[in-house]
Amino acid sequence: MKRLWEKIVSLAGSNFGLKVLALVIALGLWLGGHRGLERDVQVPVEFRNIPSDLMVVDNRVDYVVLRLNGPRTLVSTIDSDDLKLSLDLKGAKSGSASYSLGSGSFNIPRGVTVSRITPPVVQLRLEPVIKRTLPVTVRFSGKPPDGFKISETTVLPENVVVQGPADEVRRLASVETVPVDIEESRSGFKRKVRLATDGKPFSFFPDQVDIAVQLVEEELQREFKNVEVQAKDFNGAYSVNPQSVYLRLSGPKRVLENLRLGADQVYLSLKGLGVGEHSVQLGLNLPSGIKVIEQKPQRFRVRITKPAA
Repeated sequence: MKRLWEKIVSLAGSNFGLKVLALVIALGLWLGGHRGLERDVQVPVEFRNIPSDLMVVDNRVDYVVLRLNGPRTLVSTIDSDDLKLSLDLKGAKSGSASYSLGSGSFNIPRGVTVSRITPPVVQLRLEPVIKRTLPVTVRFSGKPPDGFKISETTVLPENVVVQGPADEVRRLASVETVPVDIEESRSGFKRKVRLATDGKPFSFFPDQVDIAVQLVEEELQREFKNVEVQAKDFNGAYSVNPQSVYLRLSGPKRVLENLRLGADQVYLSLKGLGVGEHSVQLGLNLPSGIKVIEQKPQRFRVRITKPAA
């Protein structure tokens, strides 16, 4: 055994042995590359020559799966884009259509076979295409900051052309923009926004519009009943009739909601008045933007019994 092994080693080291070894390696590589391989490949589906008055609205297949068999060196290098399925819709009519698939539908390299196609049939539906000119409305997301509201919204252009399946387009009363966020705005803004298809096969001309949104502070009215009335900066002796006032005020919501009326906001000024009876107008020190809508009474009877020192 030892002598046999030494002979094999000696032969491999000779020129003839190296040639034999190289031949064996080459044969092994050739056999490995031509060994069979089975592989699934996803092939995208495309359409061509779609009639100008029709469009595909219900394509249930975006791609098909091919089960390929063949030499490893071929099958392993196949790119799905090279096998792209292109269906010719020339002469198609409105309604449902079916296209049966076979190995001849694909550009399969020589030496590779297709053992299975999933699905074997492409089913789709075509509908007539129409165009309509419709007004654009702005879709808002969120709400304006507390105390603010939208006062005006403008869109340019006001109308756009929408193209799509006849049944879907006829249902539209207007075209909406994609949602516009207004939660962070306190004044106004201008923006270019796209139009929303909402998943429908629509085309718009143009597909973007310019919008301008104006926000203003919300105003409200608020009643203040039985607000106590007294003199301000007066150290004499006096009496007031009546002793309270009714006020209805209006102004910015954020200000008016938190407004509290006291002696610094509602008062009588008796400066310079002497002993006796007087008709005095109510003094008001209100925040900016707050207006008096109604006041009862307008004037107050004041009796001063002791003048200011």
